[in-house]
Amino acid sequence: MVAVDVMSGEHPPEVYIKGAVNAVRDFNVKMALVGDGEIIETALKKLKFEDSRKVKVFHAEEVIRMHEIPSVALKKKKNTSIQVCTRLVKEGVCEGLWSAGNTGATLISAIMHMGKIEGIYRPALSTYLPTLKGHCMLIDAGGNMDCIPEYLAQFAIMGEVFASRVQDKKNPSIGLLSIGSEKSKGNELILKTHEILKKLDCNFVGNIEGYDISDGDVDVVVCDGFTGNIVLKVTERVFKLMIELLQQEIENNLLQRIGFALMYPAVKKQVYKKTDPRAYGGAPVLGLNGSIVVGHGSSDAYAACNGVHMVNNLIKNKVNDLILKRLGQFGLLKKPIAEDAKV
Repeated sequence: MVAVDVMSGEHPPEVYIKGAVNAVRDFNVKMALVGDGEIIETALKKLKFEDSRKVKVFHAEEVIRMHEIPSVALKKKKNTSIQVCTRLVKEGVCEGLWSAGNTGATLISAIMHMGKIEGIYRPALSTYLPTLKGHCMLIDAGGNMDCIPEYLAQFAIMGEVFASRVQDKKNPSIGLLSIGSEKSKGNELILKTHEILKKLDCNFVGNIEGYDISDGDVDVVVCDGFTGNIVLKVTERVFKLMIELLQQEIENNLLQRIGFALMYPAVKKQVYKKTDPRAYGGAPVLGLNGSIVVGHGSSDAYAACNGVHMVNNLIKNKVNDLILKRLGQFGLLKKPIAEDAKV
């Protein structure tokens, strides 16, 4: 069962409820809708969907808004929709969750209630980036601002498992984002991470530069969260800028406008489809005791439906179990602190 936070995004709860119901119908996913119980029940009646075998309602009277400081809000509010979601996963009622709410609050609540997979240093936020050959995976996309080499090494293997199991890529390639392709290029973090990854029995191709990402020759791009979030935001804006510049150029030229109208179906199919984050439903968070996808705050019903589908894919493909197994094979699991060394 997948828990859906219907209260936290920028749209009304009815939008996310509709997306969740569509996921039940399209992908046969069992759902726990979390939020104001009265709103949820009313919306389900309007959608003519009241199958209690596939959808259950869990009431949560509080919400953490986008502008709120996550740590402060979580202390003041004890029964928010995202906290109820993460507790449902902790208690085994659900195996994963989707939320379009405050990313920081979602991650903190998940770590507090669900915890990390044993042996994981830090959970990582991953996302899709469009390339000439389809898509690649960027990890970390903003979850961890300051990293050590061991974090990045784990991110690489977590990304490899995701690309293999969820994206069905055979022997996915891993690239380490740096300022040059030579192994001697990069800061201390990159140099030490490169040394770790090159010793592993995985398809590590070495360092890649920023402009290599869009070529699509690498399936998993590894970096710290600070760098990854900048890459993600710049990429999103560049595609919008291209369309805006094109619209400005053709605005006062009738022939160019006619030409663009003829090109539009191809542009929509290739550019919009590949760059539309709604098609994936959000960013998977890897490394937690449960399957989580964090949707964009502006996610609509289409994004919610696909996000729930993504969570269900993580669950069905046992991604967490495989991450643990793969990291163990490489000796990359965090070693527990000895009892006599604990403070």
